[in-house]
Amino acid sequence: MKRPLLSLSIFSAVFFGIILFSVIFGGYSSLYRAQNRARDAKIMVTVECQKQLDLLPGLMAMARKTDSFNNIGPNNSDQAHLNQDRLDQAKLAQLEQAALKTKAILTRINSVITPLEKELILAFEESQIQLSQEIIGLIIGLKKEEKLKSSQALIDLEKKFNDLEITVFYHSHQYNKEARYFNTRKSIFPGFLIAKLFKLEKTHIYEINIDLFKPANLRS
Repeated sequence: MKRPLLSLSIFSAVFFGIILFSVIFGGYSSLYRAQNRARDAKIMVTVECQKQLDLLPGLMAMARKTDSFNNIGPNNSDQAHLNQDRLDQAKLAQLEQAALKTKAILTRINSVITPLEKELILAFEESQIQLSQEIIGLIIGLKKEEKLKSSQALIDLEKKFNDLEITVFYHSHQYNKEARYFNTRKSIFPGFLIAKLFKLEKTHIYEINIDLFKPANLRS
């Protein structure tokens, strides 16, 4: 009688050991993959934001060739034109500053391997919104220029910026989806035990406020 009981005990121990290992390994693997997916989505967001920066030289060069940026001359130096020139130059300066700020924050984000801190997420949101609104404002101004009203180059640039806005919004949504999955899994059973076991209980992936990146909101 002892041997069957011993065999049954060993089998049960092995069986439950396998189940426990599967639960622990599966739970950790799930959290690990969610972290990696969030990191990959974060990278895609920054890639698309960098593409916006890469388009700026062309847009700014187009602005500098317009009449409103070249209206100072011997027969065209009245106060109204001078004020307009200063205003237009100020707009370009604001756009350049927004671009530099955004580039610096993207560099910081890409240098961080661990989940982003809340303050960096907020800085990213602020810089990206400012940059997008500066771009939108400049494009609206250029479309009022007589020689650019039907410019295919301006139309193409505007489309590229609009497409990038949508892509940034999409990848931000994907990032939030993975962040939410990770944060939820590590807070419920058995995830919170696995997170504690692997020292992940204090890890939190902060989400991006994607409502700010909806194209309609950027233009409001």
